[in-house]
Amino acid sequence: MKTTEVTTRYGRTSRLADEAAAGAYLFAEHTIEPGQATPFRTHARDHRTFVVIQGRVRLETARARGTESATYEYLDGWHALPGCVYRIVGVEGEPAILIEAGSVLGETAEATGPAFPDAVARPCPDVSDYTVDKPWGSEVWYTQNLPDLPYALKRIRMTEGHQSSLQSHQQKLETNYVIEGEATVLSGAMAPADLTAVIDVGSLTTTVHGPRSGWTNPPGELHRVIARTDYTSIEISTPELDDVIRWQDDAGRGHGRIDAEHAGGRS
Repeated sequence: MKTTEVTTRYGRTSRLADEAAAGAYLFAEHTIEPGQATPFRTHARDHRTFVVIQGRVRLETARARGTESATYEYLDGWHALPGCVYRIVGVEGEPAILIEAGSVLGETAEATGPAFPDAVARPCPDVSDYTVDKPWGSEVWYTQNLPDLPYALKRIRMTEGHQSSLQSHQQKLETNYVIEGEATVLSGAMAPADLTAVIDVGSLTTTVHGPRSGWTNPPGELHRVIARTDYTSIEISTPELDDVIRWQDDAGRGHGRIDAEHAGGRS
């Protein structure tokens, strides 16, 4: 899944989304060594979302009078809004690893200092903790607090012995990256046009994914995830979160959004 790692002055970086997701969204992993820092960055048109998956980082954001900082730990994160200026610093201890996800509408500008002529002195808000309960576990919709984004980012947790529905999407494209645990993924065939068709699950391709590996499901592809252990993944997708056709489901759920799963949602 990963492209070739590139060494940077602050650590390493690699792209996570494969060719099937080209042009749809950015999905990358960054390693930041203790005491090292990225350049100051700004995106004139793009939103970006960052989630820490190992260690701790300090986020420094340019404000009208200097910079402000905040520290983020495992599975914490923030949004970098268009025009804001920020850099990421590795703190003491082990190297920090974080996921960057976002839109790909324009260019990223970098500098050694926080001054950019067209930048906006604005904060980087924390990710949402909006939680969706599932029969097999839960999802946290990190981007629920930012409207009208061209991407969505989730944290998915599934408990051992459970499985997702056998599903497909008409428009939604998604990429998953495992953070903890191990999952079996069934995929490799396109969904039939007939929604009453019976799917032979045994005909699907089986792959196993552990930490720091993942997969992409394009629109129309049948897929199911089975938790070999308790597992956690980060999923980026295009924004059509209610676009779900369930061909088989252990809880008997129908297609689309299940409102009862959102009853405890918060943001």
